[in-house]
Parts: sequence; C-alpha cells; structure tokens
Amino acid sequence: MEKHETLLNMLMDFNKSIRFAVVSDKKGEILWHTQREDVKNIVPYEETKKTLLRAKHAWEDNLKIKDDVGSGLYSITSYEKIKRISIPLDDENMLFISMNNNLPSKTKTKSYGHVAEMGKILSIVDFVKSKK
Repeated sequence: MEKHETLLNMLMDFNKSIRFAVVSDKKGEILWHTQREDVKNIVPYEETKKTLLRAKHAWEDNLKIKDDVGSGLYSITSYEKIKRISIPLDDENMLFISMNNNLPSKTKTKSYGHVAEMGKILSIVDFVKSKK
C-alpha cells in the first residue's frame, strides 16, 4: 500500500469527524483522496480543488519567512460547519483535511475554537513519514 493511501486510511480510522482527506502534489493536483461514505459534500468538488491550490500557494509564500519563524506545521481554517486543515508533507506534497466542526458533547456554550486533535493527527503523519 502506498504511504499516502496508508496515511489517509489511518486518519479516517482515527477520527470520525474527518469528512474528506486529500494528498495533493506541488501543483495542487490530487494524488490520493478519500471521503467518508455517509457524508455529502458541503463544498463542491471543483471548489475544493481551487482551495487546494490556494492553500499550496499560501504554504509556498510562507517559505519566505521560514528562517525567521521556522517551518510551518499546519494551518486550520474554521467555519461554522467545517474545519479545513492543511499540513505540508516532506515530499512537497500537502495533506488537506475537511472535518466536521461539531462542538464537543460536554460543551454547553458555542465554542468554535476547540482543538481538532492536531497532536494525534500530526503523530499519524509523522508515523507514516517514518515508514520507507
């Protein structure tokens, strides 16, 4: 199994809030993707492809300040319904995840700023990266 396919499968198994996950190349082209079967697209597929390209360009722009702030780890854009997460991968590829933006079950008030379990997501990314 290819490492990007392994990465996407592990992410989907780990977190049921993940709706859609993609690995794209340096041109923003989709190499691997997966979508949860019981989930409808909120954003049309063509618009998601445009978002991938914009995210990829943003990561390229961020390289200009790498010497000042260090390497980028991830970026989260949060909307009322979903979170979109982009993570640069070692091979100039990018991981893009769309997650439900549900409030934790124990939360009594609106709190859209809750963490998307990034520590666990990054652990899976690092684990798959370490496999040759």
